Order: sequence, then C-alpha cells, then structure tokens
Amino acid sequence: MHKRSDQILFRVDKFKAFVRNRDLPPWLGGIRSGHTRSHSININGLPWEMEIEACECVKEPPATTTNPDCFHIDVGLNCLGDENDMTWSCRAAAQFSVVNKSGESLMKQGNLDNFELYTAHCASNGPGCVFKIEELMSPKNGFYDEKDDSMTFKVEIVAEEAIRNGVRYDKALLINGTLVNVNKYLLAAHSNFFQTLFFGENAKETSEIHIDEVPDAVATFKKLISTMYPHNEELDDECVENVLLLANRFLLDCVVNRCVEFLLKKSKKSAICKFRLAHQSGIDGVELKILENMTRQDFSGKAYFNNLSETIKLGVEEMEELRERHKELYENR
Repeated sequence: MHKRSDQILFRVDKFKAFVRNRDLPPWLGGIRSGHTRSHSININGLPWEMEIEACECVKEPPATTTNPDCFHIDVGLNCLGDENDMTWSCRAAAQFSVVNKSGESLMKQGNLDNFELYTAHCASNGPGCVFKIEELMSPKNGFYDEKDDSMTFKVEIVAEEAIRNGVRYDKALLINGTLVNVNKYLLAAHSNFFQTLFFGENAKETSEIHIDEVPDAVATFKKLISTMYPHNEELDDECVENVLLLANRFLLDCVVNRCVEFLLKKSKKSAICKFRLAHQSGIDGVELKILENMTRQDFSGKAYFNNLSETIKLGVEEMEELRERHKELYENR
C-alpha cells in the first residue's frame, strides 16, 4: 500500500558556487549553474522531487559574484509522473522550509491543506522566489554551514492517489468546501450550466458550488462526473436517484439519459418509484411509458408500504395520473 505523505531533505553542497555561478554554463561552473534537483521519493504511486534555483529579484540591484545577497532561492515541487500514461493527474500539498544546523525547519512556505493540481502537462508547482540569500547566509540564522559550504532545504508533501488512464483534469471545483478535480472543457461541452460557470463573463479561478439536494454532495457529484465519457461507470439503484437529481440541476442531459436508460432496463426499484423519478427527469414520453407498463402487481398489497413511501413524494398531477392507471387496471379485470 502506498504512503500518502513523506518529506525530502535536500542538502545543496558547494552552495556559494551554486549561488554565484548561476549565469555560467555547467562546463565552466562545475555544477549545474544556479539550478539543481533532489533525489526522488515515491508517494502514492508517483515519484516526486524538489527543485531549487538561484534567481535574481527584479526589484533589487543586479547580483554580482562578490555580492550574491540581492537575489533569492526559488523552490518548487516536481511530480515525475507516469511515463506510460500521459493523462495522469494528481493533487498534492507541499510545505517548504530551510533546515538550520540544529535540525530545525524554519522559514516555512506553503500549506499542507492547500492542494495543487499536477498533470502530465503541468507537473511543477511551488511558492517561487521566497528565500532571500542574505537571510540564508546570515550567521545569526544558523542556516549556512560554512565548514561544509552547504545549505539544507526541506519539503513536506501530502499527495492524493493519482488518477490514471482517464480524462485529464484541469480544474478544481469547490463542492460544499471540498475540492473536486474536473475537466472544464468536457463539462462545458455537455452543459450550458458549466459553460457559463467556467467561461462566462463572471467565471472565477476557483468556482464554488453549494449542493443541498442530496445527503452526500461530494460523493454524488463525483459519481455524476464518473458516469460521463470516458469513464462511463455503471449506475446502481443506490445512487441513481441522487445522480439524476444533480444531472437535472446541472443540465447534463447525457447523464439524465443514462439514468433513464438504467431505470427502464436494469433498475429493480418499484414501478411507482420509477414513475416518480421519470417525472423528475422531465423527459417526454418516459413517464407515460412507465405508467403504461404498470401491472396490477405493482399496486398489490405486498408493495403497499414501498408504494406509500413513494406516493407521498408525488405532486397532485402525478397522483391523479397514478389513480387513473390504477382505475384502468382494476376496472378491466
């Protein structure tokens, strides 16, 4: 079983050379000038590495080889991904810090509750140029090991399980406060609701949706998405009602059609329950078809309590249609 979290301790040796030679080509500097990467570790089935680069700060005077203190260290996290799958995606949170000579992690940057999206086409994230060389090299802070000419950096990582061989996720939706990864282009292609949400004039970087209609909103929304192409997950009697309800709300006709097909061909729900859900779907002809297929057995005493729990959810019009069908069946004995 894969671990969900781990850390990388990365000691950069010849640190002064690393800082000063940032503009020199590798064959002159003896190291990859101003840029280096750590060893990789495996978290939740994917390899991760820390990346460090010396970068000039635009707001300050240009750095020189004798005065390297006017620029910063840029830190980032790379996911090396799955070479056999160019559609993988994963969400991960990272916190970067500098380790002093006593082993303490200080100057922390990042939040382990803030998850970023990593994909085959965007596999790096990080806070950027956050560690000022002047502060790192100051003896009073105890970060720079003058004897070994080294500096140690640390990144703590929490990574969710990777999603492989499926649709590439490029957007995080906030569903009742929980981030859910989606493909905005796929959703927008199937729904005017998502077309407006993602690409309308009021579109936001992180879109938020509040769902009160179903008891487990996040799980139901994920199931809603997974029933679409290319996942095409199967529906079942436990989830179909709530998935249908959200499909109607978010104008996902492709999912509504799948729910209706399941109710007509595979569901073991009572005929009256199917009738209620068909009315809820609003698709012309489906409600009538279910009514016409009802038999006396669907109104029998054995089904009384199940039917009672369904009929109290019906509106006046649907109740009248149900009475008419009952009348037809029992008057034509």
